[in-house]
Amino acid sequence: MLNDRAQELFKLVGEKVAEVKRLDKENPTGPDEETDPRIVALLAEMDEHIKELDPLVRKAYRYRPEAILEWDEIMHMNDDLKKKEDADASIDEPLASEAES
Repeated sequence: MLNDRAQELFKLVGEKVAEVKRLDKENPTGPDEETDPRIVALLAEMDEHIKELDPLVRKAYRYRPEAILEWDEIMHMNDDLKKKEDADASIDEPLASEAES
């Protein structure tokens, strides 16, 4: 069973997801446009909540390996997307030799 803090964190993440959806609907951006800074801030907050939530979930379900496997799948859903974003960001960074000129 999840403790009160874990339940609170799930609730906070859910509220922030709803707010991101609302902001995105209010002010949609294309793939080449900069994301609304309010959305960026909410995503950063959610990331912090999930970092705190991860060990709480693992502790609560430590004797239920199927639940931990499902949680791991959730935690790693966006790994490929993050790798692509990191690769795209490194392409946009100037080479050290270009930055010195």
